[in-house]
Amino acid sequence: MRAIAFAIAAAATLPTTVRAGIIDDTEDLKGKTIVYAGEIDQVSCPVAGKYDCMQWPHGFFKTTDGDCFVTDETSCSYTCKALIAIDRSHQLSVYVLPSLGSGLKKGSFTSYKCPSPY
Repeated sequence: MRAIAFAIAAAATLPTTVRAGIIDDTEDLKGKTIVYAGEIDQVSCPVAGKYDCMQWPHGFFKTTDGDCFVTDETSCSYTCKALIAIDRSHQLSVYVLPSLGSGLKKGSFTSYKCPSPY
């Protein structure tokens, strides 16, 4: 019981952005312009296609608008909701809301040409 009471007391002193989920990067959106809000889908390497799946990028996603990108944020599996935002220095970032809803997580954003499946 003592450890639980300590954990509750420690959590009460954490900033709200940390308590909402393991990590919540919502505050990082301040001052940025959201250029996309919606679902993103993971892009898998087409089996028996013209691509070398050993070289397929990890964290490869596609927006419902048809734009592809690679991110280092790996909390999204298959489909989830995301925001893409641009800061004053024209740097894009992706903010992923994982399927389990543990908090908005910031990741890098690298534009990528969407592959033809055939």
